[in-house]
Amino acid sequence: MFSRHSIDLPFPFSEVEERLLGRKWVVGRDHGGSDLLAAVGVRIPGVPIYKHVKLVIGEKADRIRAGRTLMPISWHTSGGPPLFPRLDGHLELEAIDGRCRLALNASYDPPIGQLGELIDRALLGRLADGSLQDFVERLAAELARIIQEERLQG
Repeated sequence: MFSRHSIDLPFPFSEVEERLLGRKWVVGRDHGGSDLLAAVGVRIPGVPIYKHVKLVIGEKADRIRAGRTLMPISWHTSGGPPLFPRLDGHLELEAIDGRCRLALNASYDPPIGQLGELIDRALLGRLADGSLQDFVERLAAELARIIQEERLQG
C-alpha cells in the first residue's frame, strides 16, 4: 500500500533542509527516547494509540534539483506482535514560494498476508494513513521549534 502526506512550513527551504539534514533524529511523542526510537500511531478522538518503532532517517540525502531533496526513511516495530507493518519510503523537501513543503511518501505491506490486506482495506489503511499524517505533523512541529529557537538565539 502507498501513502503520501505533506505539510507546508513557513520557512525557507534552505533553513528546513539544513535542520533536517544536520541531525540524527529521534521523533517521539515526548521528543525523547533511545537512539533512533520513535512512537508512531494515531489519536482517535483524543486518545493516543502509539507503538514504538525503530526509526531510521537516512543520513544520505539526494538532491534531485535545486529546491528539492529526498531522504530515505523506514520504520519497523521494536518488539511485540507485528501488527504495525514495516514502512519504507522517503521524506521529501521542496521549495514552494519562499516556504518549504515537507512530505512523507511511503509504502508498506500489511501484516499477516492476505487476511491483513482485507483488514487493511477495511480499517487498518485509515490507521496507517493517520499514523503517517501524525508523524509528518510532529516532525514539522519539531523542525519549526528548532528553527524558531535558533532564530531567537542568533
